[in-house]
Amino acid sequence: MYYLRHIVYLHFLLVCLAADAQPDWEKQRLPVAYKSTDSLKQLLPGSPDDSVKVFRLCLISELQQHNAGIKTEFAQQALYIAEKLHYKKGIFLAYTALANAYQVKNDYQKAISILKKAIDFSETTDNNSDNTDIYPALLNLYFYLGDYPNAMEIISREKQLAEKLNDKKRIAHCDNILGYIHFKQENFGAAIASYNRYINLASELNDSLMLAHALGELSDVYTGEKKYRQAVDILFNTINLCDRLQANPGIHNKDLINGLTPQYKSKALYRLGKNYKLMGENLMAEKYALEAVEHTKNYPTPKYETAAYYINAGDIFYREKDFNKALHYLHYGYQLSREIQHRENSRDAAEYLSQTYASLNQNDSAFYFYRIFTGLKDSIVNNETKMKIAGIQGQYDIAKKDKEIVRQQQIRNILIGSFIFLLIVLLLIYNGYRLKQKNKYQQAINRQQNELFNAIVTTQDQERKRIAQDIHDGLGSVLSAAKLKLSSLEESKKIFTPDELEKYQASLDLLDEASTELRNISHNIMPATLSKLGLEAALQNFIGKITAHSNMQINFTAHGFAERIEENTEISIYRIILELINNIVKHAAAQKVTLQLIKYPTYINLVIEDNGVGFNYEKIMDEKKGIGMGNIFSRVEYLKGTIAIDSLPGKGTTVIVEIPYDA
Repeated sequence: MYYLRHIVYLHFLLVCLAADAQPDWEKQRLPVAYKSTDSLKQLLPGSPDDSVKVFRLCLISELQQHNAGIKTEFAQQALYIAEKLHYKKGIFLAYTALANAYQVKNDYQKAISILKKAIDFSETTDNNSDNTDIYPALLNLYFYLGDYPNAMEIISREKQLAEKLNDKKRIAHCDNILGYIHFKQENFGAAIASYNRYINLASELNDSLMLAHALGELSDVYTGEKKYRQAVDILFNTINLCDRLQANPGIHNKDLINGLTPQYKSKALYRLGKNYKLMGENLMAEKYALEAVEHTKNYPTPKYETAAYYINAGDIFYREKDFNKALHYLHYGYQLSREIQHRENSRDAAEYLSQTYASLNQNDSAFYFYRIFTGLKDSIVNNETKMKIAGIQGQYDIAKKDKEIVRQQQIRNILIGSFIFLLIVLLLIYNGYRLKQKNKYQQAINRQQNELFNAIVTTQDQERKRIAQDIHDGLGSVLSAAKLKLSSLEESKKIFTPDELEKYQASLDLLDEASTELRNISHNIMPATLSKLGLEAALQNFIGKITAHSNMQINFTAHGFAERIEENTEISIYRIILELINNIVKHAAAQKVTLQLIKYPTYINLVIEDNGVGFNYEKIMDEKKGIGMGNIFSRVEYLKGTIAIDSLPGKGTTVIVEIPYDA
């Protein structure tokens, strides 16, 4: 009976779709849909009229594409009848149809609420096999909204169910989703572990199509870890596997191969373009990015993937300074992303559009898209999200381990367990008290040290400013007066002997040289540009001098500094950047440096990245109290900020500094 109902369901769907060939949907397809269910009584002997009506209403709701109101009405009627009959399969069909109706209306929260009710209902029944379509539908909604914590909770519940049923394909699907969520939150180690389980299950099931998908997903993790060559190698293997599958499907369903394999190949081409872009090989990046875009025109592709392909191509054209093409691809990708409310694609498109308009000096458009970018970025990734995901994953792992312990071990002696527990509690209380006292003492010391350092730094900066001013105004005036006095002898040059004339000219040259050196010393102590024009202008001036006297290229961008910030903060940030760039010049042997300085509403973000020789981070951390990096760490601590350094010998260096700032 179960399989017969599915056959009837498919039969009815095909009849209704055939009616869709007529030009007027309301006049042609709905009557055919109603009429086609009249034979259900003969195909389902003993079925009540109401159960037949559930199928009818659900299918009509699914077929209705032009009127979300009608779609919702039919699905609600189906749900009411199915619940009245306690018809489980009908309830699942109605839930799915109703959620789809609200999704068409862009009411995602309502759709999510309905699908969660469906999952809760499935857990109260004996057979969970009917709810297999509910989990993917709910996950897709969470991904559209960028809600990874709830996505993690749902996929963890589905994996527990799949393990209970020993459904290896479903377990593999769950490991794939878990890997994706971990990757999106930059938990690369956990992502690799999940994808490796996915690959192993694909090999165990001898499923080449699944393996092609798994390899493509794993390449994203290597890209996130900046292991671009490894990612490229995996992607070429993925493309070769896709080509072999299309040429020889083997045991796989041919329709499935023709549908999914081109999508996997398109995505692999897109990923190749992205990796070559990150490696700075723009010609190769453009080649594969445009191939991915062309694939979307020849094969059905999900809209969010199509948007990503266009956005990537636009960014590559921006890097090649072909701004008109960049705007064409970026605007298409942005509009498509907004249409389906895909926040991550919208965020990336807004960022690249802001950069492109800024390069064209169209500042209003650049600022408009920059505001959209920052708003989306802050809402997608935050510390609370990461902590919540870690907590849910931890709960899942602990629950799984507890079950294993219960199966493998006998109940221990209660008295011995209680005694051990009591000892542990007492030890923890005692150690907790000692640690608390120690922490209080250490916090007091740290507070005193910070206050002392703050006073020292403030005094030093004020003294630097005073000395620079005194040198410039005092000694500079003396040298200028001396030159004027000496220049007053200009009329007497005619009576100078050649030897005297040579000494006279040499004296003027020495005074000019002394004045120049004096200005340099004064600027090094406290740049006049910093005090007069602000941080951004001072950095532009400093970077101009560095690039003029070295082979190093520095790409500097700053946002949000149209208005001056507090003077001590300006000076400290300037000194931090000065020390970092001086370290790069002296030790890194870098050709390219990227410096990004952005002021957000509540904090200032500083990122410096170079392609130099890198260094041993652990060793530097041990020596951070010295003159070099110690000054940087002290300045950051003075500003109550945080600093993160990512560097390995031969891999370059990235330094990220975040400083709280309340405008």
